[in-house]
Amino acid sequence: MRSTSLFPALLAGVAMVALSSCIPPNGPITYSGFRMEGAGLLVAMPLCPGETVESAEIVVPRKDKKEGGFETLWSAREPRTAEARGGVFQVNGPHSFVTVTKELSGTLPDEFYVDTRQVRDGKEVSGSGYVDLTELDSAELGDNEFITHKGKVMTRDEINAQAYCGGEEVTVSR
Repeated sequence: MRSTSLFPALLAGVAMVALSSCIPPNGPITYSGFRMEGAGLLVAMPLCPGETVESAEIVVPRKDKKEGGFETLWSAREPRTAEARGGVFQVNGPHSFVTVTKELSGTLPDEFYVDTRQVRDGKEVSGSGYVDLTELDSAELGDNEFITHKGKVMTRDEINAQAYCGGEEVTVSR
């Protein structure tokens, strides 16, 4: 299911740039969670009360550095379920979104970002979470538990509790 074609050093550099540009002033770093559910990857994005997910995509840093910094591997919009609108959705499967705008060709890489577009108080905001599938190798997760790219096990409520919900500028960090 996994490919190791990404260069970890490149990802670390991109992550540092992304972190510095996405964290609101004095805002905390937030973590998305992920877990395998059957053969599919389930992602839990941190959301503020009343916020809903409208679309999601998997992106990786471009190797050639042309046309922007990231390449989209998979994207979907129009959440099919209340759970998906609430920030918990399956990646590359038919269960969470009505429209898949880009099918995943091949397998998921070990490391990638999940980017989302959300709506909060009538305004569009964005979120991004880093996924490291190698963390799943040693994880024992209970019901409603997810692992972060740092190996921390968190419940859905704990993931949401860390979301930065104040101020005008709202972006969940990478």
